[in-house]
Amino acid sequence: MLDDPRHRRTFGHNNPLYSQAAKWDGHRSVRLADADIGLATTAYSYSLSYEELPEAAERIALLWNLHLGVSNAELRILVASTSTGTAPSSRNALSGEES
Repeated sequence: MLDDPRHRRTFGHNNPLYSQAAKWDGHRSVRLADADIGLATTAYSYSLSYEELPEAAERIALLWNLHLGVSNAELRILVASTSTGTAPSSRNALSGEES
């Protein structure tokens, strides 16, 4: 049996993936800033224009960093509250504060 490293977490519970900053390469890719690990690419988004490809990749990095330190479970709560029209700002929604 082959030892596939993807079966093991790269980042542990004390240093979770959602606490890692992202960086945009200025083109079509988003990577983890400190570990230089690929997160996303828009290279295969064939329906986007050449102008939209880097715009989309930058947006992914911006949104990742905007919610740095917020777990996926917490983001799901934010998305659910947004879809019902009850969401204050994302930071306030998680802390229970009003915006």
